[in-house]
Amino acid sequence: MNNRWMKMSVLALSMSAITGTIYAEDQVQQAQVSDTNQTVANGTESSGSSEAITSSSATTDNTTQASNVVDTNAAAPAPNSEAHQAASALQKKEGDASQETNLQEVFTSNERQYSLIKKGVISSYYDLDYTYYRDARIDLALSDNSSQLNRLRVEEDANHTLTNSFTFQYGVLDNLTLSATLPFVAKSEIIKDKTTAGLGDISFGARWEPFPLKQGRLPLVLFGSVSTKTGDSPYEIGIDELSTGKGYYSVGVGASTRKYIDPVVLFASASANYGFKESGLNQARGSRILESFDPGISGGFSFGFAYSFNYDVSLTMSYQQSFNTNAEFQFNNGESYKSPDQSSGMLSFALGVRVSPETIVNGTVGIGLTEDAPDISLGLSFPLDILGFNKKQK
Repeated sequence: MNNRWMKMSVLALSMSAITGTIYAEDQVQQAQVSDTNQTVANGTESSGSSEAITSSSATTDNTTQASNVVDTNAAAPAPNSEAHQAASALQKKEGDASQETNLQEVFTSNERQYSLIKKGVISSYYDLDYTYYRDARIDLALSDNSSQLNRLRVEEDANHTLTNSFTFQYGVLDNLTLSATLPFVAKSEIIKDKTTAGLGDISFGARWEPFPLKQGRLPLVLFGSVSTKTGDSPYEIGIDELSTGKGYYSVGVGASTRKYIDPVVLFASASANYGFKESGLNQARGSRILESFDPGISGGFSFGFAYSFNYDVSLTMSYQQSFNTNAEFQFNNGESYKSPDQSSGMLSFALGVRVSPETIVNGTVGIGLTEDAPDISLGLSFPLDILGFNKKQK
C-alpha cells in the first residue's frame, strides 16, 4: 500500500515538473520571438536574433531561420499581399470624414440654421415643400326674420400649397453667413374652386456665431431675418381670392445650438418674429371695410435629434411649436377685432441620403398635431450643385 502511494506521489511530482518546464520554455520562446519582431521592425535584424528564434533546433540552416523570421511576422502581411491590400482599403484614409464630421454635414444640410459656411464660399439650395390643410365647415343660412333655418350642411374643405424655394448663401466671414430666399407659390382650395400661382415673399437672413468652437462648450448660432411682402397680399385682394404672400413686412431673431453625442446630434432653437402694421387697406369684408391690420408677434421653438445609420444615411426627428398673438383688425366703422392667440405643433422626420461625395438629398415628412397646423407636410431639399451650380471659392 505504501509503495502504491509512493509511486503515485513520484508520478505527480514528475508531471508537475514537466508541465512547469514546458510552460517556462514557451514563455522564453515567446519573449525571444517578440524581441526578434521588434528588431526586424526597426530594420536591425541580425544573425544573432535569427539564432534566438531557432534555438530549439540547432541543426536548422540559414534558409530555415529566414523562414521562421517571416512566420513570426505573419500578423503583418507583406505590402504586396492581397490580405494587406484588403486591410488597407478598409482603413480610414487621410482626408476621409469621421463619423462625427459626416453626421454634422448631413444634419446641417437640412437644418441650415445650425451651421455656417466658410468665408468666400457661395452655395445654393432648392427646396420643394407641400402642405395640406383639411377642415370641416358649417354652411348655415337663416331666413330674413332669422326665425327659420333654411340651410345647414357640413362641407369638407381642403387647401393645397406647393412652394418652390431657391436659397443662396454667401460666407462673408468664417463666422458670418448671409442668405436670400426666392419662393414661388402655387395654391388650390377645393370649396372655392380657386387656384393661384406666383411669386411669394422674398426673405433675407444672416447667421452669426459669436464665439469660436471650444472643447466642452456648446456652439451658439444667432440668426436674424427680414421678410418682404412681394407676394399677393391676402388683405389687398378679394376675400374669396387666394394669396401667395402674407401681406406685411416682418423681422425675426433667434438662436440655435447643437451637441454631438456618438452616434447622434442633439439640437434646439428658439425664435421670435415681429410683423409691421399694414395701413391704408380697402378690403370689403361683408358690410365693413378693412382699413388696417396689425400682425402682432409670432415665434416658436424646436428641438430634436439626428441619428447616423452609416456614413451615407441619417435620420432627423424634431418637434416644432409655434405661436401667434396680438393680431388685430381695424375697420372703417371704428370697430376692431382681436383674433385669439394661436398655437400649433408639428412632428417632423427627415431622411438625409448622400447621393455623391458632394451632394446630400433630404426628404421630410411632417405631421400636424394641432388644429392650426398643416395635416400633412412634405419636403424635398438638395443643393443646386447637382445641376452644375457647384460651390465656388471667391
